[in-house]
Amino acid sequence: MRLVLVTPPAAPLITLAEVKAQARVSHDDEDLLIQHYIDAATAWLDGPAGILGRCLVTQTWRAELAAVPRSVRLPFPDSVVDSAMFSDEEGGELTHELILQDQRPLLRLRSGLGRPAVITFTAGYGAPADVPAAIRQAMLLLVTQWYEHRQVTGTGNALPFAVEALLAPYRRIRL
Repeated sequence: MRLVLVTPPAAPLITLAEVKAQARVSHDDEDLLIQHYIDAATAWLDGPAGILGRCLVTQTWRAELAAVPRSVRLPFPDSVVDSAMFSDEEGGELTHELILQDQRPLLRLRSGLGRPAVITFTAGYGAPADVPAAIRQAMLLLVTQWYEHRQVTGTGNALPFAVEALLAPYRRIRL
């Protein structure tokens, strides 16, 4: 299954202004650097490569299947299927049943085994304000940590315990 981001989040999870307030930065000299840290923290937490194993701010994804199997596990919890279509010349809608298995959506496909298909789905908590406060705070702490400890030295760049503690309830264990 190949995942393609169709519609990215409409707004960032945290803003430059929020990070500057958290880090007590009153000048604009390092805005680009801080924005890079925000982007890195977002990539570290969000989406298919993120450590949380979920989408944070609502976004739309497309799963491209070379051949339809009996079932397809969507990669993120809290996903809603927008469409499931065959992508070959015959086209048509994929007949499926959506169930939850281990808190992850599983599509049981009823027809078209072996045919190529595309499943479009939406995932995420909603707007940035809908994302749990613990995740937002962890991201603010992480970006501030990176900003204040830029040099690679011993434990100076270790992940703060508070970040781990705030994120722990939201992490999905991948087997």
